[in-house]
Amino acid sequence: MARPLEEEGGAGESSEEVRPGYYKVVQKQAVAVHETMSLASAAVSFKQPGHVVRAIPVLGRGVESEWVKMTSGEGYVLAAHPTEGQALEALQPSTFKVVHKTVLVRTEASTSSKVLQIRKEGDLLLVDGHLEGWLKVHNVSQENEAEAKSLGEADPLRSAVGWVMVTHSTYGKLVQYLKGEIPTFSDPSAQEGSMKTPSSVYTGKAADPLTERLKLELDQMRMAVQEREKQASRVDGDDNLDLMRRGLMANAGQSASGSFCIGGNPV
Repeated sequence: MARPLEEEGGAGESSEEVRPGYYKVVQKQAVAVHETMSLASAAVSFKQPGHVVRAIPVLGRGVESEWVKMTSGEGYVLAAHPTEGQALEALQPSTFKVVHKTVLVRTEASTSSKVLQIRKEGDLLLVDGHLEGWLKVHNVSQENEAEAKSLGEADPLRSAVGWVMVTHSTYGKLVQYLKGEIPTFSDPSAQEGSMKTPSSVYTGKAADPLTERLKLELDQMRMAVQEREKQASRVDGDDNLDLMRRGLMANAGQSASGSFCIGGNPV
């Protein structure tokens, strides 16, 4: 059983800043989100295989532990289980290239939101994920990484600051997929997502945002049902069977008492 480690900011922790990233559930079964950094603590929820979460690696006594803290505040996940093996795998940003003359980087995934940057044709974009036809991109492209570092930015890829549209209704495909995995986020906060990203994100072909949202919601419902079925299976089967048996007997008695009788026998 894993021993709880020191919380962030505890005595002896390294002064190096720890930044959040995205992690994919690679374990064959669901992984638990615990209240604290201990397998003995209560599991507040479970994340299904293929699920993506945004989390911060936890430091204890100056070294990285095997626990990550979800940025949503939900709890902690053990990235490498002592018996089940690797549970979470860190996702690296995927790469897209601007194929239109210019594209606008906006504060939100909406054409009415503020413009942060204008990127030119041929620029490379580092992408964390997708949301209804928009890509969450980093502030600095791979081409400008060296230049940014020379200007004193220790980590120019530390955060994603805006959103870029994949395909425009008038101008067509704006960016082209090059490499990497692309999760699809469940909402604009981009705290969680799934690897079931629509093919339109990779191909650049126009897709109906409503259809994509319905597919994502359906996947989320399926995961929720699977989790409830797994939780129900953990309950003692004998108790469940006994409860069902009693219920059936009670229903049978009620049905018999309410039926007509001929010669003392129910019809």
